[in-house]
Amino acid sequence: MKTDTKDQEKYQKDLEKTSKQIDGVSEYRDILSRVIHEGEEIFKIKNKAIGLSAIIAGLEIGFSYFLLCSLYYLLTGKVGENTIFKLFSLVYPIGFILVVVGKSALFTEQTSVLTLPVLNGQRKVVELLRIWGVVILGNVVGGILFTLFIAYLGPKLDLFTHETMIAIGEHVLHYDSWVLFLSAITAGWLMGLLNWLLNSTINSLTRILLIFMITGVIGFGGFHHSIVGNIEVFGALLYSDNVHFLDYISFLGLALVGNIIGGAIVVGLFKYRIFESNYSKR
Repeated sequence: MKTDTKDQEKYQKDLEKTSKQIDGVSEYRDILSRVIHEGEEIFKIKNKAIGLSAIIAGLEIGFSYFLLCSLYYLLTGKVGENTIFKLFSLVYPIGFILVVVGKSALFTEQTSVLTLPVLNGQRKVVELLRIWGVVILGNVVGGILFTLFIAYLGPKLDLFTHETMIAIGEHVLHYDSWVLFLSAITAGWLMGLLNWLLNSTINSLTRILLIFMITGVIGFGGFHHSIVGNIEVFGALLYSDNVHFLDYISFLGLALVGNIIGGAIVVGLFKYRIFESNYSKR
């Protein structure tokens, strides 16, 4: 009787464990399916529409930069500069919330999403490169336009100075190239993970909290995000004698490639391969 009871308890535990595994597979499959569907819908958008959406995203993400400059100007001389850069994490997410919740086309937020339909055989690599190119161009143009606008308005409203813009931009650039590259991979990884997490919930408050949490980590760590970084470095380029056009282009290239690796490979490819190599065989 005791043996039968033990066997029954073991069977029940195994059954519960199997049930949880099945639920886990189902949840993973559901998230993957939603991400692929989202990517496929983006591929269907016309170049003109997604280009305009990307420009808007570049403009909207600029509000993170505006707040970074304002916070730096407000706290300079009151707390240490290193502390100020860590406090950036409190305001850095604002632009991302505006962009992601508002459904504008932000390159790093879409990197892993657009990779999955290609991995799934629904789209070709050339289509991926086309849409990446349109979104990157739009984001960069939008960011430059915002920088020119806020560089004029900010000092007029005594929110910050051109020296503030120089300090922030030079801080972004003062790392060795390999450090900047690894930092950009980390930022792309986090942004890819953000999109994965956003597809696990439909609750608006939860989504905002996730955006704040992930991009706050990017802001606290000072990880290099190509689109925000474009604005930061371009702002310094406008007024600094130490930042040259080649510095700007080099930064943008390294940050973009790093963000692509972090989002498309570390998140997109790995998560798809995990499913393909394990769950799809069940």
